[in-house]
Amino acid sequence: MSRRLLGVVLAGGASRRMGADKALLTHPDGSSWLEAQVQLVRSAGLDVCVMTGHDTHHALLSTRKGVTVQAEPWQPAGPLWALSCVLHDRDDEALLTLPVDMPGLRLDALQQLILRWRQQPARALVADDGSRLQHLFGIYPCGASYRKALDDELTEGKGRWREWLGCIPHDTLKLPPDQLVNVNRPLDLKALTG
Repeated sequence: MSRRLLGVVLAGGASRRMGADKALLTHPDGSSWLEAQVQLVRSAGLDVCVMTGHDTHHALLSTRKGVTVQAEPWQPAGPLWALSCVLHDRDDEALLTLPVDMPGLRLDALQQLILRWRQQPARALVADDGSRLQHLFGIYPCGASYRKALDDELTEGKGRWREWLGCIPHDTLKLPPDQLVNVNRPLDLKALTG
């Protein structure tokens, strides 16, 4: 069975370490980081769901074709709670997740991830930068076992993505580390922009 692939941009964080909404920072292409991530996923031919609790994000994307904005009911509770709003128990879909604060990500890495995942679509596939997993950039199949493991982590664990990942079948894919840099603080931003 082939699974429909949906892009999920995780943009609901509070950006406390940055001191400003990271999603609205200016991307090198002139758009916001949020718009750039949405456009990246759209350029791969996927529809996009943006998970956020920020009204400004909804206003920014309200007229975009192929884009829906879904409010997080717990603001901000973390990315695994956001994922729980869209990961269902049917096995006809998978979610390509990516964080809004990975502005160096390019289409070639996205395409590599998708092509590799299509070889084993019943397993999750997670990006690896060579020193650690970048678990928010990956492809996660929907289905009963994935949903149960997620629910268990949210109710019995601490709601940590890495802990959930340890309970589900997954593979990893090494991708260029310069594309997988998370920018969380002003110092990170300065290093990125030079």
